[in-house]
Amino acid sequence: MINALPPNMLVRVLDTLPVRIFWKDRDSRFLGCNYLFAADAGVSDPAEFVGRSDFYFYHPEQASDFRNDDADVMHTQIPKLGIVEKLTKAGGQVVWLETNKWPLLDHSGNVIGVLGMY
Repeated sequence: MINALPPNMLVRVLDTLPVRIFWKDRDSRFLGCNYLFAADAGVSDPAEFVGRSDFYFYHPEQASDFRNDDADVMHTQIPKLGIVEKLTKAGGQVVWLETNKWPLLDHSGNVIGVLGMY
């Protein structure tokens, strides 16, 4: 049923949810995110994330930790739930998050990336 939604409706659904959502390819480059996720990084347009890595937006130590979790999820194909991690938001505010990540699969069950939310 969700495949029947026009793309602009799916964007509205993702931007309405009170969670931060992102998805990445096998190289941990962003394929997309919702508005709240982008806003935490001080970015007004989620499209700015597409094709970029965590290192473009976050402190190198944090970016490295994010990517290590991505790699674990993609390699094992086992979700990582309840990851407690530090995020420095745009403006310098430090917050602690509970992040969940799942392998992102194609129609054949092959891992094509990672889906996450906090």
